[in-house]
Amino acid sequence: MLAREEIELAFVVAGWEIAGRSSPHLVVGNADGPPLSIRAYGPSIGGSDEPLFELVDRLLELTYWVGEVPTPRVALALIHKHGGAPGEERGKPYKRA
Repeated sequence: MLAREEIELAFVVAGWEIAGRSSPHLVVGNADGPPLSIRAYGPSIGGSDEPLFELVDRLLELTYWVGEVPTPRVALALIHKHGGAPGEERGKPYKRA
């Protein structure tokens, strides 16, 4: 599993701005321009040691899950091509029961 600092660094390197530390189990990055976010959740979510990131278009209320941190531009394209309503968990390789 990635440490919080590694996730934050990956977000910054890809062009995301860290949105503060509101929770010890959630890391959020935001993009300038379109209202996009990327979220990394703590180990209690899911059932895999592989990192998963939720891409969010806050304006259109679409999400898409990925295994690597994309740039905001790539995230926007992925969300608009493959995204769906948050409850659909599109792109997520497993879903909570």
